[in-house]
Amino acid sequence: MAKKTRVPEGPSAPKAVQLLVDVCGADTIYADLYLRRARELLSSVLSEAQYRALKRAQQDIDEATKQSKVATLSQDWKRVEALAGQVETLRRSLTENAAISALGAKVYDAYGVGIDPFSPGFDSLPGAPEDLAALRATLVGNLKTLVAVDSPLAALYESRRAFFAALAVASKGTAAVTAAATSSAEIEQLAVQAAQQGDMAQLRRYAQELAARQAKEAASPSPKADTQTASVGSATYQCPVDLTVPFSDDVTQRARALGFAAARTEPLQQNAPLLDYVAARMWQPNLGEAETEKEGTMRADAVVDEVGLPPELSQPVKVLVGQFLRNPFINSGGARYLVRFAGETVLIEDFPEDQEVQSASELMSALGLQRRRGLARVEIDDALLQHGARVLQEQLHLDPQEFRLVSIPHDLYMRFGRDRGWGQQQQWTHFDGYQVLKNGQLRALAGGDVRYGGLTDLISLGLTDQRESVIARFAVIRRARQVARWR
Repeated sequence: MAKKTRVPEGPSAPKAVQLLVDVCGADTIYADLYLRRARELLSSVLSEAQYRALKRAQQDIDEATKQSKVATLSQDWKRVEALAGQVETLRRSLTENAAISALGAKVYDAYGVGIDPFSPGFDSLPGAPEDLAALRATLVGNLKTLVAVDSPLAALYESRRAFFAALAVASKGTAAVTAAATSSAEIEQLAVQAAQQGDMAQLRRYAQELAARQAKEAASPSPKADTQTASVGSATYQCPVDLTVPFSDDVTQRARALGFAAARTEPLQQNAPLLDYVAARMWQPNLGEAETEKEGTMRADAVVDEVGLPPELSQPVKVLVGQFLRNPFINSGGARYLVRFAGETVLIEDFPEDQEVQSASELMSALGLQRRRGLARVEIDDALLQHGARVLQEQLHLDPQEFRLVSIPHDLYMRFGRDRGWGQQQQWTHFDGYQVLKNGQLRALAGGDVRYGGLTDLISLGLTDQRESVIARFAVIRRARQVARWR
């Protein structure tokens, strides 16, 4: 069980909070933990209640000013004096606390999921960084500073710093990276980034290097070269973390009390080629055409290129893969949502769908949710942000740095639903993740209605949609499953 971390006091707290806010937007997979730590640190100098009071101060000023005008017309000079003094005090407080209040807004009013700038396929979004290498350098620097100023979580910051320091990204205006130690796979990824950024000079240098390597390999072929070429696409996205590690008996027992069941899934052998098929197309920026996040359901388009797909793959699964490629989705960590074609052990709520879903449960109570039906995604996301890590630590004895409590991912719903009879009712289930529209707005993923495909049904909903035909089902996953790029 994780111990409560020490909260620094004094000037170092605001500095650490600002750094945490800065890294949230770039290291989105851990943004929830950074934000949670930021709130913990900021509370030592500005509690959320104090911040809310400062926000109300302007409203109080406006109301007192209005009342003073009425009192002036009534010649109630004692009341006028009292109101004028109240306005002066409030204005002085606002001025003195302007800086810390601005920081409080970034921490206590933070909501929503940021899109991972290092994930494939999002370069065309408004506000996307033009130079990923510069962004990475800033992020690495901020994480290095956090190691020094917030020692209780130094191990987390250092591990994330090392991860990003080793991530291959393209840089505008710098010489191409073509050192012998750089693999062809990494150079191919850099070439794709350069092409999307329109950096023709950089792209030309990458192409020359890759062409030279191909010519050299053709002249003296070797098994090693063939193996490397075959794994160019999948190696970048293949999760190196063993997702199949079982939970301890103690965790399984605690999970059962919350309504979870430990479940393990193995990949279907015929789905193995899908990883290469998806990896080869991950950088295509096919963002949805819809301009606004709206109420109502939206069904993502699917364009299926049969090249590279196993011939025995069912048409519904082909369409589903096409949806993920045609309309890029992100998971709750903000990274590109990749369907995992690997074994995995998770905790899932496995209540049956053919019975009326009970709102009352230990988990729902722990999350502060009063019902399962009719919840808007904003309500679910806020509950998970506020209470998810605590549920993992205190009730399951799991480390939030390794695990995450989320709405059940669609691919897990499909895998486990086959044996549990899910997807046979006229209702939808909230899925982890969002559809990304071309203007950067998000829509929540859901699906599973028998009328539209059952297990393979996938739609998106407005973030504030509260229809009764959608239920909530949760899962505990390893955070590593949400990472898009590993190289």
